Amino acid sequence: MPTSRQQSGWSSHLSNMPLSGQSPWLSRPTGAFAKVEDNGFMPTEISVGETDDPYFIAMLNAMVKGLARRNRSDELWVIKIDNWFDHKWLRFSGKGIVDFNWGGVTNRFDAALDEFYQDKVTFPPFNPNRIEGQWSFLRAGDHYVESPLPEMPHRSEKQPSESNLLRRIQDFSRSACFVWYSGNTVANGRGSVMVYELSTDRVDCWYASFSRRQEWKLQATKGARREDVERLLHLSK
Repeated sequence: MPTSRQQSGWSSHLSNMPLSGQSPWLSRPTGAFAKVEDNGFMPTEISVGETDDPYFIAMLNAMVKGLARRNRSDELWVIKIDNWFDHKWLRFSGKGIVDFNWGGVTNRFDAALDEFYQDKVTFPPFNPNRIEGQWSFLRAGDHYVESPLPEMPHRSEKQPSESNLLRRIQDFSRSACFVWYSGNTVANGRGSVMVYELSTDRVDCWYASFSRRQEWKLQATKGARREDVERLLHLSK
């Protein structure tokens, strides 16, 4: 069973740490995490992989630190997706079989695949080969500590799409913040971040996209007001 840490993408500064040549389901990265002194609720900073734009990663670090300060959730998860993903992944649960009958035709039934967006939020069903890393941290007083947990949000083996319809986030934890971000930002000139904030009785989900022209800027949001996301970016300062 893999641990809660997969292919390392973290360091105490924005270094150029190649990710190639390492297993995406590595159980124990070596020398990948460093404690950052006086860094508030941010345990470490996300390092720059070979396909990552360092300015996007700097912005992501600010956002994660802002979330940690604001929420103080028991668990903090950061998950890297190999490439850009759009807002349709927000609250998306997967595809399942839907039965329907033909109007006016007695005893005529059929079935088809359909996309599900459920009231009970589940983990987004990214293909395992798109997951480049999953990192977990537990809150310890006024800071977070890297801690391998027995179960990860995304499994290492591909599952039937309909099975994800039952993987509810609120069954996974009582207090957690999950952050997904996109890789390959150097080539794409755009990046995406998706956040699920879980408390005892609710899950707040939102998505933000960023684009690079002369500099990185917030392009669009879904599930959160633009000014709230921009305020979050400054909360870490």
